Amino acid sequence: MRHHGTVVIMTTDTPADVRVTQAWSRITEWLADYAPPSYAALRPGASDHEIASLEATLGVCVPEELAALWRLSAGEDGVDGSGLMLGDWTLLPLDVVIRVHQEQMDFQKGLGEGEDEDASAVWRPSWIPFCALNTDDTASGLYLDGTTGCVGRWTRYGEREQEYASLPAYLELMAVSLEAPLAAAGPEHPGMRGGALVWGSRSDGPGEERGQRWTHHLGQAPPRHPAKTLGAIREALPVDERAEFDVQRDALDLADPDSVRAFRDRWWERAVRAQEELEREVAAALGGNILAQPGHTLAPQYAATLPPAIRHVPPSLDDIQAALRHESIRARFNQDFLAAVPPHYPALLLRWWDIARLMADPRGERAVRAVIKGRRTSE
Repeated sequence: MRHHGTVVIMTTDTPADVRVTQAWSRITEWLADYAPPSYAALRPGASDHEIASLEATLGVCVPEELAALWRLSAGEDGVDGSGLMLGDWTLLPLDVVIRVHQEQMDFQKGLGEGEDEDASAVWRPSWIPFCALNTDDTASGLYLDGTTGCVGRWTRYGEREQEYASLPAYLELMAVSLEAPLAAAGPEHPGMRGGALVWGSRSDGPGEERGQRWTHHLGQAPPRHPAKTLGAIREALPVDERAEFDVQRDALDLADPDSVRAFRDRWWERAVRAQEELEREVAAALGGNILAQPGHTLAPQYAATLPPAIRHVPPSLDDIQAALRHESIRARFNQDFLAAVPPHYPALLLRWWDIARLMADPRGERAVRAVIKGRRTSE
């Protein structure tokens, strides 16, 4: 594993099943925080006996990376007909996996081409389906090629194309797209419909069938504290504690999920305390004037999860940059903004908007400078 800034880059020497476990952990944590209906729709993991039974029925060996995924979540029930997987696919339950595989093999045999390995084959025994539009519509979906490790797509028109280099690559792309939605690659972006995760494009309009509008997720979700990712936790820590964090992080055994979880939880709690301490000190330095004139209000479901000081929609980035009168303070703001993760943007922008307003008062300017110098010294 290599660390580049705050982004964790998994190298190919990491076992595929470990990469799947880590990516799925990030995905399910995001779902639990931001899309509870989708999280609740996930089925429990499969037992080794259930996976072995599927292998015996299909007559194939399930690759370790797919078995790792199924041990964590053996499919989903979907929410209002939509799945949660990247591409708006549904993670198939094992009984549906068996049904789809058998249907595709029967179709292959019906073409009279047997199970040869030539390019004309529309299905091979080693292709294991794991996603489809939903459990009732399986005419299109994703399969894992047990021979090459690639993820392919089949369609109702007989098309077979490689979509992703591997199952870990697919899940890691999904995790990154959720954690940094503004930087999501490709045409699919995470969005919300009725509180559930639904993938779509920025041009998607109202969902006529469901009567609910698809809303592009920009990171403005309820949690006020750092996301439970190592990069977000590190950025939320005081500067003088990051070296110790780095040492312990680099010594982690990534193949031991319990150690990784314990490390993450311990440092997340420290990051939360540091964030709350900073907020208290800023508020005290500004004499309780935080957001005295806040402006617009957030939707009730978001406002209820935030402290009173930040229950408001922030102004734009340009508004704040224009209002900050000193270049050094603007530089500090730009550094904070670039280091933040999308879920923290509303609170960060609100705090800096209040700072910009109060700097118009000499007393407020002195207080702000004292806090920034003492608590937010840049590296």
